[in-house]
Amino acid sequence: MTQQQLKDTLQADLEALAKVFEEEDRADRRAEAQRRRDGLPEPKRDIQTLDGFANGGAAPRD
Repeated sequence: MTQQQLKDTLQADLEALAKVFEEEDRADRRAEAQRRRDGLPEPKRDIQTLDGFANGGAAPRD
């Protein structure tokens, strides 16, 4: 496999992965919008960290 073919294959893989991420983000935004339309409260976030990582602390995103 030549370097150009490898670069093309990598680019195609990255584009396919980006498409998957975009579809998941779109589905998440759609579900969030439906939750707001239904008047449901925002779900609590259960944020956990590994011991010793970032001193075990994490702040929830607003």
